[in-house]
Amino acid sequence: MAKTQTKPESSDVKTFSLISNEKLLAIYTTILKCRLLEQRATALFQHGKLDSDLHGSTGLEATAAAAAIDLQQNDTLCLAPGDWLPSFVKGISLDALFRVLAPVASQRSSAPAIEAAHKNILFPTESDLPKAALDRATAAQGEKSGAVAAAFISAGPDNLAQWQQTMQMAGTKRLPIIFVHYVEPAIAFQPANSKKHGALLHGVPSIAVDALDAVAVYRVAYEAIVRARQLRGATLLQCILQRDSPLAEQVPVNSVETMETYLKSKGIEPEGHNHEVVAAFNRDLDLATRFLHK
Repeated sequence: MAKTQTKPESSDVKTFSLISNEKLLAIYTTILKCRLLEQRATALFQHGKLDSDLHGSTGLEATAAAAAIDLQQNDTLCLAPGDWLPSFVKGISLDALFRVLAPVASQRSSAPAIEAAHKNILFPTESDLPKAALDRATAAQGEKSGAVAAAFISAGPDNLAQWQQTMQMAGTKRLPIIFVHYVEPAIAFQPANSKKHGALLHGVPSIAVDALDAVAVYRVAYEAIVRARQLRGATLLQCILQRDSPLAEQVPVNSVETMETYLKSKGIEPEGHNHEVVAAFNRDLDLATRFLHK
């Protein structure tokens, strides 16, 4: 994905209340592209053209877009198993992404790995991802380069447990890491485990946020990234997968529609923007997947 570098508006900013219309549209466009990417991968998988689709990213478009959109070239991104959308948001090419998902016979063996290394993206196949993230964050802290590491962690306490030692080290050493952990609502809303803003988990401030609310995720991710760039320590974003509602299972929330509703409430009409984005991105998808049809 062609991506413009974005930086905090001021190095002294710690919190903010307003998101520019330009940024809101950028987040919305990214969510929309993620959805189109998932749909194309699903169709190709069903026709036997891919060995894997993007089912591991289903429903996570809002968090992927909002939490990764401000990551820069020198920032490190650690992917969760099966969740490739954050790599697309950070800038990995569609061609490289589809080659990762393609049958071995269709792949150019080293191209995706070379591109990922250039863009500081660590694939989930990394032998020890938590250690790699820790090493990158430690190096960034020592260099005082302003770089951060962002680690996406799949839902489930076992997955979080694999990162426990890394989180403890990040908390103790005030390392520039943002942990993005997906949380099942049954766990997130247990009174004993309620996550208040700034509560500590494994020594790291933890903030709960609705994974389907891109604006809410962006607000906390923005602050966490600024905090990390200023070498004030790590943050854990607990991204809750469904709203705490008895209708949640029967009426799943569509992140694209949720963002469209928010844009309209701000006086921004996304419809005219949509057609151009969808048409152009579908052409990009066509070009990126040509090798699968040879």
